[in-house]
Amino acid sequence: MKNIVVCIGNGLLSEAIIKMLQNSGEFKPFRVLIQKKSNIANDCEALSADILLLDVSYASGTTMETRLKEVKQVREKIPPCKLVMLCDENSAPDIAREVANAKKDGLIDAFFYSSVTEKYLTAALASL
Repeated sequence: MKNIVVCIGNGLLSEAIIKMLQNSGEFKPFRVLIQKKSNIANDCEALSADILLLDVSYASGTTMETRLKEVKQVREKIPPCKLVMLCDENSAPDIAREVANAKKDGLIDAFFYSSVTEKYLTAALASL
């Protein structure tokens, strides 16, 4: 079972993803709240995270700039942790391009659009 830290700004989406991951039987999900004083790298280390799933949006605390700083810290602190970004390619195509470029540049291990199915997302995360 893989430990996955979920850091999604939208509470409803975060809860849905946590339940989906729990129901798959392949993950032990942990929700990390977006807070100004929170340190995701420390949280991932304390939770022995195998995967960090972050959303990227225009909202404060989830911008691409913020998320890239966070993934850099996690990469330095826990190199084996897989870094995964989730974004909405329809409402934020510019963010979707930035996220795809982050994968291309090796800054993250994978990315998904929020339009993917539950089955696909869990299978792809399990394969990391």
